Amino acid sequence: MFQKTNKPGFYLSLIVMVLMLLPTRTGWAESEVRIDLELATRKKVTLAITDFVVKGVDNMGSAKEAKKILKKDLVLSEWFSPLQEPVFEELEKMERSSSQVDYRSWHQVGAQWLIKTEYSVVANGKGQVLTFRLYDAVNKRFLLGKRYKSSRDLLRKTIHRFADEVVMQLTGKRGISQTQIAFLNQENAGKEIYLIDFDGHNLRRVTHDHTVNLSPAWSPDANWIVYTSYAAHNPDLIMIDTTGKQRQTLHRLPGLNAAPAWSPDMQRIALVLSRDQNSEVYILNRERKLERLTRHFNIDTSPTWSPDGKKIAFTSDRSGTGAPQIYIMDSVKGDQSKVTRISFGSSYNDNPAWSPNGDQIAYTSRVGRKFQIRIYDLNKHKSHLLTRGSGSCEQPSWSPDGRFIIYRKRENDRHNLFIQKVDTGEARQLTFSGQGHSPAWSPHFRH
Repeated sequence: MFQKTNKPGFYLSLIVMVLMLLPTRTGWAESEVRIDLELATRKKVTLAITDFVVKGVDNMGSAKEAKKILKKDLVLSEWFSPLQEPVFEELEKMERSSSQVDYRSWHQVGAQWLIKTEYSVVANGKGQVLTFRLYDAVNKRFLLGKRYKSSRDLLRKTIHRFADEVVMQLTGKRGISQTQIAFLNQENAGKEIYLIDFDGHNLRRVTHDHTVNLSPAWSPDANWIVYTSYAAHNPDLIMIDTTGKQRQTLHRLPGLNAAPAWSPDMQRIALVLSRDQNSEVYILNRERKLERLTRHFNIDTSPTWSPDGKKIAFTSDRSGTGAPQIYIMDSVKGDQSKVTRISFGSSYNDNPAWSPNGDQIAYTSRVGRKFQIRIYDLNKHKSHLLTRGSGSCEQPSWSPDGRFIIYRKRENDRHNLFIQKVDTGEARQLTFSGQGHSPAWSPHFRH
């Protein structure tokens, strides 16, 4: 197995206590308003978020900031539509000094769900406690109670975690507020790896290699990033933890050691080596021994694993047209077994990314004089354009819930990252430096 280190992190610092806050007439019941993730046409849940009730010393500033973070998280999840505060202002005032919830009145003002929160500072001002209560105004019941105790510098992470709990109550699947995006940012001396939260905050630099780095890829447990670095004057395969403090060289052969992709079981890494006169796809196994997957005189590159680990999609110009296309092969037998081409209708296709649900592959495709993101449906055996319009869109990466894709958009010599919802096409800009490249969306962090 590749080296893993138990590094201190959020979940070692954050103490989570589940409150048994249910009224005596109710029990912990699963929500009756769960939304099927495949039914994207369902309306968003209208949600009321009241002002955080501050306990103890005056910390209204932190409470207001926490509410703002929570509201943004739930809006960005695309599952909720927050109710405007003036609509329920009087009702909120009436209930502020009471532990009772007037479900009928909340429903009448338009709220389907309701969140009430208490905030207090502890441990001589260094710690904080947030107590959240989630109510279903339609079905007149209490849904969820959580209390989080943490240091004050973990306010944003604490809110992200509760936002994901709210999404899970609705959908049965974890939200993505806690996820991060790794990407390359152009610096004077090369390209360095940065991390940024899903909501566009908490930008931080991970590497200080002062050279060209390429193709960051997450480990399935979200603790490590593997990438190619020229720091030792050769394109070597490097593994680094998300703090940037632990680093090791995984593979170093003369020539290219590039385009890494971790297997879902975290026991293998697919990568591209140039040891065979041209680029071929290999597997680096748990003993760090190499297994060759492709044997073709044309270039093979950009491997991506299916979620079950049985298949690998990759880019190759083996079609004989001199233009790269997307293919799928067995992850054990490689191209010595059946190889299936899935991209057609374009002279250039690259950067395949397999969806977490396993039924789609996103990739970069030349459309006219620009590049756009296409999505291939493995069940329907056809592809469609995800992105359109101005600029070139490249290098797709899926969110762990399979509902969003992040990509690099090049426009007027500026490269920024955009997140787009797969079913509606709605997009938002994530970075604004003009130098963002090779985005890689993290998996869910394992608790």
